[in-house]
Amino acid sequence: MKGLFISFILLLNFVLQAQSYSLEGFVYDENNGEPLIGVNIYLQELKSGTTTDERGYFIFNNISQGSYTLRFSYIGHKSLTEKVDVPTEPLKIYLEDGTIDLNEVVITGNPFNTDPQELMQSSLSVANLDLQIKRSSNIGETLNFLPGISMRSNGKATARPVIRGFSNNRILILENGLRMGDLSNTSSDHAVSSDGAIPERIEIIRGPSSLMYGSNALGGVINIITEEIPDYIPDGLEGNLFAGNSFNNNEFNTSVDLHFGSNEFATHGNFTRRKAGDYTDGAGEKVNNTYIDFTGYQIGFAFIPDFSQTGLSYKNYDFNYGIPLHEHHHDEEEHESIGIKMRKEELKINLIGDLKGMFENISFKGGYQNYNHKEINRITNEVGSAFGLKSYVMDVSANHAPLFKNSDGVLGLWYQNQKYTVEGEEAFTPNADYNSMAFFVIEQFRISNTLLQTGLRYEYNSIEIPESELSGRLISPTERTFNTLSGSAGIILSITPEMSFYSNFATAFRAPTIEELASYAIHEATGTFDIGNLDLSAEKNIGLDLGLRYHSEQINSELNVYYNIIDDYIFKKPTGEFYNPAEMTFVNASGIPVYAYTQAKAIIYGYEFKAQFEISGHFSLTLMSDYTVGKNSETNEYLPLMPPLRFALEPRYSTDDFWIGSQFHLAADQKKVSPYETSTPGYGLINLYAGIKLITGRYIHIFSVKIDNLFDRAYREHLSAIKNYIFMPGREIKLNYRFLF
Repeated sequence: MKGLFISFILLLNFVLQAQSYSLEGFVYDENNGEPLIGVNIYLQELKSGTTTDERGYFIFNNISQGSYTLRFSYIGHKSLTEKVDVPTEPLKIYLEDGTIDLNEVVITGNPFNTDPQELMQSSLSVANLDLQIKRSSNIGETLNFLPGISMRSNGKATARPVIRGFSNNRILILENGLRMGDLSNTSSDHAVSSDGAIPERIEIIRGPSSLMYGSNALGGVINIITEEIPDYIPDGLEGNLFAGNSFNNNEFNTSVDLHFGSNEFATHGNFTRRKAGDYTDGAGEKVNNTYIDFTGYQIGFAFIPDFSQTGLSYKNYDFNYGIPLHEHHHDEEEHESIGIKMRKEELKINLIGDLKGMFENISFKGGYQNYNHKEINRITNEVGSAFGLKSYVMDVSANHAPLFKNSDGVLGLWYQNQKYTVEGEEAFTPNADYNSMAFFVIEQFRISNTLLQTGLRYEYNSIEIPESELSGRLISPTERTFNTLSGSAGIILSITPEMSFYSNFATAFRAPTIEELASYAIHEATGTFDIGNLDLSAEKNIGLDLGLRYHSEQINSELNVYYNIIDDYIFKKPTGEFYNPAEMTFVNASGIPVYAYTQAKAIIYGYEFKAQFEISGHFSLTLMSDYTVGKNSETNEYLPLMPPLRFALEPRYSTDDFWIGSQFHLAADQKKVSPYETSTPGYGLINLYAGIKLITGRYIHIFSVKIDNLFDRAYREHLSAIKNYIFMPGREIKLNYRFLF
């Protein structure tokens, strides 16, 4: 009996081995036939990845018989997707030189994984060499001067993206599909709690996006995609080491990124350290109190069988930075010097699985975020105010089986609970508890060369404000609830294989924040006394986008025009009074200007244009222009903080081992300003960059240099909160080194 059992085990093992194969091959440069080293290869069905060795060779072992999808990507070459049937002979893959990628992947706002050319909204993806060149210490600088994307700032640490003139609580910043869970959307002195050097890819959806992402997505969505929870199984240990230096503010940045895979398990870890002093502006003056001190680490695990993915991640950030003084002073004791001490802990879980029957797959994302920051007087070391935000969030979506021929659909459920606290003498709002939940459905239909998409979302938002006292005024306990229904309808018409026209009509909404509802104190970051309004309604936006895309081997271009009508647009306006903090009274003479939150009907419209031309396999030219106008429809006055007309030109030469290019940025005068806003003159900047890649065996060394503001221009960014008294950074020389193994 024992011998029979052993024989059965041996026979079973033989059968299993007989059913397993190897998927292997070589990757070459199509131009010269040379093997390519370090090509990233992703086996989609098994969520497994590897890279080529010095022979251009790769292999995946223990592959069952069937059909598979391989994706090849390499800097300086066009990505390639290859369908293969296993078993097969060793593959020979040839990658074409080029700067225009016809196989770009966009996942944000794309529940059906369709080609980016078939997205109903205008989208951008920054990855590979583009991200290598644009990568900065913060997400605002990284994305600035992309079409439709500008930057709000209050010093280098707090730069935050602005989409089509929408900023703060009117756009969403996500990290791997979940909200950031910080306070960067509430004030210009609050930084985004993510280091700009970490992303593997950044995706942007421009235009109203409440359908999938809910309140706060009036202007669009930015999704920072990292590898915190592995989505593929690496072949053993791989990773990269990074070190960089910026000479303007003596910034030093280093990071370690490691991946390890074995069988069906994958692990990822990251450590980042960044430290910088005060920056020097274009006028040659040191801008006091603009230091940065960032330390962060993250570790993630994933179990990835061929039918699902389960992952867990823990992250911890400590971010200390300064808020610029209101005037240039070498002696900081002459003025109050404010430092921010931020700390954030985050726990995330992902569950993705294939299903059978009514639903084809399901995705679950959950997270807990504990965010705190203190605003500290650096002279006295006293805490002026301390903010806390605890967030619990859950996002579930499932693609259902087709209801009709050539149709797709997705259902989603979202929940978020946030507990906001603020303490200290300088607190300008009471505490608040937020509760939000939503349900959405999106359906897509294809009829011949036309793609149709429609959807609905119901969302409930509530905010509870306890009894509190601010600046001598008692605020009674209050609860506000907002029930909203949003929808969208879009169409894409394929005119030719290269050209398509799209139109998207969408409604979006935004519930007012605690700052807008119940502020009643001095806001140190803006130098104003802010008064909230508990009777504010939710903002309601009706938006129309029209776009034309042309995408070929040599040209990638897109033109978008948009028009938004916003009912009950929330903004601050001066009351004409001033606040006397010594007597806690309002006066008509000098003091701290008083601003009150109010509402009006508004319109925001404009255009974006980007065209990339591949002049040869190695040389490309990119053109960009955008323009936004915002108006109060009731008074015909311009809205504050709208970006000016902008143009950009970027010629680039890139090969497998070398790249060099320049960026010409031009911003026009911004004279279309609100009655209480300062106009700014236009400016022109020139940036230069270059990089080289060296290969030693299986190891890759990347050296790069970038010079921003080459001619050390003194200029003012219109969206800067400190533009009236501080210039933007002068010439910045950045040296970077990256080691991949």
